[in-house]
Amino acid sequence: QVLARPRPRASCPAPAKPLLRCAAMNLDADKAYMQKEGVYEHLGKIVGRVVAEKPKDAYGLIEVLSRFIKEPSKAAEVTDDEAAEELKVLTEKVQKGRTLDKVPTGEDGAEPLTVPCTVPDFVEDAEMFSWAGAGLGEIESYKVMCSMRNMAVKLEGVTKLRFWGKVLGTDADYYVAEASAEGGEADSEDMDPPGEGANQFTYFVAPDLAGAWVKLPHVKPADIVAARQIKYLFTGNPQAKVTTHPFFEGKEEVLLRAQIARITADTLLCAKGALKRDDPDDPSSAIVPDTEFLMPPAAQLCTADAWMHMTPHLLDNGRTRHKELPDKDEEPEAYAAAVEEQENDPPKDVLRGLGEDGLMWSVKQAGDTMVYTSTTDGKPKSNAVTYARCLTWPGATFVAQGANYANLYIGYGVRAGAPDFFPPAPPCVQDEPEDPGEVPEPQGTEEEPAEAEEA
Repeated sequence: QVLARPRPRASCPAPAKPLLRCAAMNLDADKAYMQKEGVYEHLGKIVGRVVAEKPKDAYGLIEVLSRFIKEPSKAAEVTDDEAAEELKVLTEKVQKGRTLDKVPTGEDGAEPLTVPCTVPDFVEDAEMFSWAGAGLGEIESYKVMCSMRNMAVKLEGVTKLRFWGKVLGTDADYYVAEASAEGGEADSEDMDPPGEGANQFTYFVAPDLAGAWVKLPHVKPADIVAARQIKYLFTGNPQAKVTTHPFFEGKEEVLLRAQIARITADTLLCAKGALKRDDPDDPSSAIVPDTEFLMPPAAQLCTADAWMHMTPHLLDNGRTRHKELPDKDEEPEAYAAAVEEQENDPPKDVLRGLGEDGLMWSVKQAGDTMVYTSTTDGKPKSNAVTYARCLTWPGATFVAQGANYANLYIGYGVRAGAPDFFPPAPPCVQDEPEDPGEVPEPQGTEEEPAEAEEA
């Protein structure tokens, strides 16, 4: 039997050209629609973002990437005027930085000028303050140092210039510099002369480190007494009017100088024993540094007893010492009042401990507290930073590391626990009520019951 030869299987026919042409037309129409609606370009940006960044969870980040691409960047919305204004501000900032960094020179511009007074390196002090959580940062600290150097060249009669701190304001801040100048005559009889008492130092302020430093007026005792009765936030304008209750007579620069005097008297510290009286038996003798003083070990500095004040205490009358007693025979009443004032508010020694003023302090240590042996002299050495914060004056900080110590204030110039900003004034006196005139007795009279019985 001869088997029939199987027929070859018919192959599938190729797609017709009209179908391909129809599919291509549909694809072009869909693409045109997506381009019209902006979907085509948006999907292309998403794919390009995924390919460029290659995130781990690309599928889960599709919605996030789509939202980021949809939201225009702020830089793209900046107009030409805004860009020009931003460029102007940046240019001024760069010019100010160059002015600060430029070494002061003479009139011919050839030789640099020498600083005639002592200016501590605030950049080194700022490193210690950073361990205490205080300071201005590296860049601002360098600007402060440059500005202090430029100011010291222009001052005359100043022996030492120190960066006191920064008083924060609502519109601008005050950078404050403290100068130890030669003595002079007082502006009025009712104030301490320059170099003594509350005017022991001269203070300069500047809202901008690249600008000019303005000298603050010397403080009067009445200004200190008035400053204790109010609480005020500075604006940054020395000539601004002080609007507060009770009324303060003087502009903002006067109140600022009074607050600086109060803060300096309460928070300026040094190591106990670093200063001494020139004559130990005379409490009124001059205060001089102790040349034989050695800084105690770091373990002994972590207590309030290791530090002391180095500025005079301010009495209740705003002075550092009482006036001379009047003649007892000629003015007996004034003499009695003066004696009573001195008994109620006795003066305190300049070199007093932290606990004698009734202020609250927090003393801590930071950094490496281990004790090492010095390779040069074989003595014990510690890199720990001891710092004291005044809780009564928030912002006042004292730091010490090794044989170096420094003081700094950065705050609003407001004492903790002070009275309210605006104590309520007494209510207005009410007017007298109108006289209603005579009215019948509501309870009746004694004749009325008798008349009623007769009726």
